[in-house]
Amino acid sequence: MTFIISFLLTITLSTDSTFSDRSTPSYEDLLEEGVTAFYETRWDDATDLFDRMKEKSPEDPRAYFFESMIPFWEYFFVHQKEELANDFLNISESAVNFSEKKLQENPGDTTLVLMLSGLHGYRSLVAAGEKEYRTAMQSGVTGFKYTRRLLSLDSTRPDAQIGRGMFYYMVGSVPREVRWLTNMVGVRGDIEMGFEEIKKAAKSESAVSNDAKMMLMYLYDKEERYNEAIIYADQLTEKFPDNVIFHYKKGQIYQKKGNIDEAIESFSRVISLDNSYLTDLKQLSRDHIEKLNNISLLTN
Repeated sequence: MTFIISFLLTITLSTDSTFSDRSTPSYEDLLEEGVTAFYETRWDDATDLFDRMKEKSPEDPRAYFFESMIPFWEYFFVHQKEELANDFLNISESAVNFSEKKLQENPGDTTLVLMLSGLHGYRSLVAAGEKEYRTAMQSGVTGFKYTRRLLSLDSTRPDAQIGRGMFYYMVGSVPREVRWLTNMVGVRGDIEMGFEEIKKAAKSESAVSNDAKMMLMYLYDKEERYNEAIIYADQLTEKFPDNVIFHYKKGQIYQKKGNIDEAIESFSRVISLDNSYLTDLKQLSRDHIEKLNNISLLTN
């Protein structure tokens, strides 16, 4: 699976976005503003911008892709709710359909190949999270087919390394009782192989290194390898100081490590930031702080 938010942001920033006429911003102008709002977790603003993009170009898959990332991030980093999973799967299906249509028209468009690799990879992770393993495998295999196309161009591409790593991780995390699904489609991989590939991308100078760090933070946390997870949480909050999700995850990881003071500091940062979309995070952070303070009183 590839994570292409930063990749597309790089493409956006490389375009000629002079904003000479603010009254009629171009699609690329809106994309740049929308991606920036997304990374700052200003998701109300981001949603408005993506809607305007869809009005300008209804069949351009990028607006649907970024819009689908909002429930995807909330599902993975805040609440593993079925409603969020369904929202992501529904919106991302439009992105897949429009991307596949455009790729048929332009078979050599590597950006579309990258987008489809990412979309199917994301869909495989969400399906796996909902225990829909057959769907997860089908989406994962489809995504890896697109990743292989990227690898045929340059096997050291950081975005392709993330894709390969996430696919290996997904295969390695399939429960033993349904491992026959991976054998049936002839794929191999394990969790450690996945981590090694993603770490290569995280160390790169590429724009997608941030996305690699994000997934390393999440996956190491999921594997209860908190010392490794916190390394990437620190890097992400330093790079994106107003991103409430990164601060919240950092607080959770410190809490699991037993670092009470550091966890309280991270949750307090979430409370101090003004975010109109992810309002639940403030109350969740207050709840965490109350529990941590009670633990501190009991142990002192």
